[in-house]
This record gives sequence, structure tokens and C-alpha cells, in this order.
Amino acid sequence: MATLMSIPGYRRLVGTMAFNQTGYAMASVIVPLLIFDISKNATLAGSVSAFGTGSLILLSLFAGALTDKFHPSVVLKRVTLAQTIIWISIALMLSFSDLPLLPIVLCIVLASALSAFDAPSEQSLIKQMVPTSDLGTANAIAHGRESTAEVFGGPSAGLLYGLNPHLALFVQGAFHAIACALVPRKPNSASANQLPEEHDTNVSVLKSSTDGFRFVFSHTGLRAITLVAAVANIPMSAFILVLIFSYRATGESAFIIGLISASFGSGVIVGSFLASKLAEVVPLGKLGTIALLTFTISLIVLTTLHSNTVATIIALFIAGLPLASFNTAIGAFTAAITPDYRMGAVTTASTIPGIFLMPFGAFLAGFGFEHWGASTTLGLISTIALIATMMTLTSAVRGIPLLSQLDEVQS
Repeated sequence: MATLMSIPGYRRLVGTMAFNQTGYAMASVIVPLLIFDISKNATLAGSVSAFGTGSLILLSLFAGALTDKFHPSVVLKRVTLAQTIIWISIALMLSFSDLPLLPIVLCIVLASALSAFDAPSEQSLIKQMVPTSDLGTANAIAHGRESTAEVFGGPSAGLLYGLNPHLALFVQGAFHAIACALVPRKPNSASANQLPEEHDTNVSVLKSSTDGFRFVFSHTGLRAITLVAAVANIPMSAFILVLIFSYRATGESAFIIGLISASFGSGVIVGSFLASKLAEVVPLGKLGTIALLTFTISLIVLTTLHSNTVATIIALFIAGLPLASFNTAIGAFTAAITPDYRMGAVTTASTIPGIFLMPFGAFLAGFGFEHWGASTTLGLISTIALIATMMTLTSAVRGIPLLSQLDEVQS
């Protein structure tokens, strides 16, 4: 880790994503609270999250290719600036009590869509800056940093929202502004994975996006873990929303809701300290089984204990512990086998199927809570999580090599 942090561009990237993801973590608490408080309708609040994720999916079809075309530093700079403007604009809109909800919803959807550029930009910059031997550590840092942002952003958003929704949104906008200022410049050193002479730099965005999908789905391992993520992200996108609606409906404070939303990320943070080492000695398929089985068991526990704040926080903390190792292995494996010039397109191609069903998860959270209650809804998403766990037992996932064998995969 010390070697990585000695790279100036990498340090700036870590700072950029830390502030940017803190802003997103705040939004994950502020948005459902804001829409639910204004409309008093959980289905509408869940639907707004679903529309936001849907817009993210649509833009993701081309986000990776656009990132490859215009360079990730340029893209990341513009996206963080746009996020700053959007969230401050929403704060200003709240000053008009008679303003319809639609403009606020449209801004939220736009902000969600623009986040499609984050993953391909970060992964492309990591690929350019970090040697293959350090990809596991870099991805472990990324997941630990993201979870740290969630742990800090969730409770902070709840506390600030409880004081004043305008204040919460202005602070969120400020975090995106700091992220914009820290975006690293284009790395000076060439990557180990040089651009091949036969690669056409003038290839269209559509063709680049198509090539990214072809690369992912022609590779047995990438295709398998992408499909697992597609199913797993339904409960991943639903469980926090169900808990937010449940606790808010009983009159719980926004700060407590923020703490609950952060407990899952706290587990990921603790797990990230061992992530790079575990990912080097435990096969990816086994890591996936352990991670998703732990998550599933935690959801089953929550179906009966979700009304107990302490039990909920403990269950979510345990659920997050093994996820960092699994995600670290996936990220490092993907980066190691992907050429530089395709990193953005491949990142989004492997991400889109994983987030394609997330709008359904968000809608299910709102609709299920309103019509069936928290226990039944959590039971349903627990079943979906179990299906994702079973998918990790296939030979395609179990056959992916260890991170220590990545050099052999590349050769």
C-alpha cells in the first residue's frame, strides 16, 4: 500500500473517489428520505430510486466507450463538476415551497445517470497507474474507501438532514466540488499493457461499446461473475431501502437511519484490510459463495429482527465482512485480463448486467414495504440472494484462477 500511495496521481484518485463516493453515500440516505417526506408514498420513493438506476443503466451502455475516447481524467472532472451543480440546485429548489416535485426528481435521475462514468474512469486510471502485481491491493483500497465513504456519508447525511435538508444537500454538493478539484491529470508513464498497433483509435463509440460486451461474454469467467452480480444486485439494491422505509414509518430519527445504512459499509471496511491477502489464497468462486451466503443469512435474520436497531446493525455489519475480498478478486481479475484501450468499455459491459435488475430491486423495496410489510419483503429478497449464492457453485465461477496466477492468465 505504501508503494501505491507514493504515486501522486493515484493519491489524487483515491481522494477524488473518496469525496465523490461520500456524496453518493449521502444521497442514498437523503433522496429516499426527501421523496418519502414530501410525498408520504414509499412506492414513489422506491420508484424514484428505480428511475435513477434505470437512467444509470442506459448511459452506462456508452459511458465506458466515451471514457476510453476522451480519457478518464477529463470525464471524471466534468462529471464531478456536474454533480456539484445538480445537488446545489436541488437545495435551492427546496427553498420554493410551491415547487412541484418533478424538477427535483429529474435532477436526481440526471445525477444518478452521470454516476455511470465513475467506475470506468476509476478502473481505467487504476489500470494506467498500477502494476499488475498491485491490482489486488488497489481494488481492496477502492472497496475499503468506498465503504468508508458510506460509513461517514450515511450518518452525516442523516444528522444534517435532521437539522435542515438544505444544509445536507449543500454539504453533499461541497464534497463533489472537492472531488472535482482533486481529479488526477493524465498519467505520464505508459502502462505495461500498450496499445496495439492494429487498434483503430478512431473507432466509433457504438462499436467500442459492442466490443466491450463481446469481450465480457466471450470470456467464461467474466460472463459467469457478471450473471451472478446481476441476480445479487436485486437484494443489494433493496434491503437498505426496506429498512429506511420501515424505520422512518415508525418515526425513527434520520440520524439512526443513517447509522443503520452505514453498518453494512462498516463491515466491508473491516473486511477490506484482509481482502487483498484472502483474494490471493482463496479461489474467486469460494469467496463468492462465502460472501453471498453470509449476506443471505443476514437478510434471513433481519426478516424477524429488523425492528431491533442493535440486531439490525450487527447483522448488516457481519453481512459486509466478506464482500470486500470477493469484489477485490473480481476487480483485479477483470483489470488483469483487459487491455488498456478497452478498460472503460469492459468495465461498463461487465457492470451493466449487474445493475440491470437494480431498478426492480428499488421498486420492489417500496412496493413490497407498502403492500406486504418489511418482513415479507425481506424474506423475498433473501430468497433472491440465495439464488445468487447457488450460482457461485457453477464450474465457470469455480474455475477462475487465484490472483497470484493472474500473470499466467495474461500470458
